[in-house]
Amino acid sequence: MHGIVLKGLKDFVTAEYDREAWRAIQDAAGLGGEVYVPITEYDDADALALVEAASDVTGEDVSDLLDAFGRFLVPPLVETYGVHVEEDWTGLELVANVEAYIHEALRAKQLSTYTPPALASEWVGDDRVRVTYASDRELCSLAVGLLRGVESYYDAAFEIEERTCMHDGDDRCELVVRQ
Repeated sequence: MHGIVLKGLKDFVTAEYDREAWRAIQDAAGLGGEVYVPITEYDDADALALVEAASDVTGEDVSDLLDAFGRFLVPPLVETYGVHVEEDWTGLELVANVEAYIHEALRAKQLSTYTPPALASEWVGDDRVRVTYASDRELCSLAVGLLRGVESYYDAAFEIEERTCMHDGDDRCELVVRQ
């Protein structure tokens, strides 16, 4: 898991709850005192343990927590990786181009085993983009939260239709985003 996501999780928890909640989450996950650096990679198991612990500590459902976290994460991600985002893009254009421009650029810069989720996006009409997500992490709700975060960041209005979901036994999640 890329460090920017784990650093973002810490920032989310401390903004929405407080520093004590973050410490309790780290302790519950068996990761007390760990510092997350945005340019470093961390074991997926650590990230998943933190998410489970965050759910336990806050009392929030994992899906709701990941959705809220995804919304929170968009502004810092756009700020960090904005060089890969065209200035005149709409939110839907960002969604359509996230794999081709952003994840590919991240993969190209990494000298290690960083593996963003398998993500494909394609236009399926003038106002719709199909997003296909697959990852052993199964953080589907985070993907939806990120889409909602893009919607908010660009002051757009998205309809998101979830056609398939890995949590329902499908091999991937397929989302159709309409503006």
